[in-house]
Amino acid sequence: MSAAPTSTPLDLLVIADPVEKLNAAHDTSVAMIESAQARGHRVHVTTMGDLGAADGHAVARCRSLTVRPAVLRDGRWHAEPDWYHLGPPERWALDQFDAIFVRTDPPVDENYLRATYLLDLVDQERTMLVNAPAGLRNANEHLYALRFPEIGPDTVVTSDIAEIVGATQKWGKAVLKPTEGMAGRGIMMLRPDDPNLRSIAETATVRGRDQVVIQKYIPEADQGDRRVIVLDGVPLGVVRRVASAGEFRCNMATGAAVVEDTVTARDKEICSRIAGRLAADGLIFVGIDVIGDRLTEINVTSPTGVREIDAFAGTRLSDALICWVERHHPVHARR
Repeated sequence: MSAAPTSTPLDLLVIADPVEKLNAAHDTSVAMIESAQARGHRVHVTTMGDLGAADGHAVARCRSLTVRPAVLRDGRWHAEPDWYHLGPPERWALDQFDAIFVRTDPPVDENYLRATYLLDLVDQERTMLVNAPAGLRNANEHLYALRFPEIGPDTVVTSDIAEIVGATQKWGKAVLKPTEGMAGRGIMMLRPDDPNLRSIAETATVRGRDQVVIQKYIPEADQGDRRVIVLDGVPLGVVRRVASAGEFRCNMATGAAVVEDTVTARDKEICSRIAGRLAADGLIFVGIDVIGDRLTEINVTSPTGVREIDAFAGTRLSDALICWVERHHPVHARR
């Protein structure tokens, strides 16, 4: 059940992929919009490509959005085909919004980075940004966890093919990840007895040009990895993702099954270790990936998993995010 409407509506902007491309029964962004609407807030949407600047201020073409909430039935979320209605495009100065949620999916490419520079022009004394543009730039999702080596698996980042082969031989089994991307794309299992090992390393690094992430394989990955949703350094909920038959990647986009799970003492310990850094970088709403007792990734651009957790646990995690914004947004953002 959603939280009761607030007495003071806010103007909220969600920067995401085009609405027509969102999966209303799965995407956390849509769950957030539903919670904001239920709380009585006015929601607008735009895309990174619609951002601009004028007279030193960030501006954008925005559209008002109302949604028909998805319904939980037989353990799954169901959305109507006509689940959203968009108003006409209007030009807004982004400082007019009380809070802005940056939810565009990777890759963090040239266009994405350019948009974060435009968002730097937003007056954060007036408008809350979740997450902060500088934090989004600095927190590469496959590299940011390297700031906490004591709670992660053995990891090397390299473009050196011999080093990749050597690490795989040393560890017995390794996982290769590109430094960019999402949804398991480009992630490969490395084995020392694979005759294609060197060829895989050559291809992934573009013959030694590009760095890749090499992590020691964690045996507990056979039982899946766990997505923990974190708000202001505190774990809210978790779902386990178990790879499908013939697949080792535990990503929902690659067919992984989702399994009910609960927040553990280790999850809380990991979050306490990273909370200070997240706060310093303005990363309020993130998803961390945990395998066994090891932190493997910190997802900051558009962390997902809320729908799946809510379906299992009967929660409304997006309500917690909207209520957090209500409590913490700058007082003088009111008009």
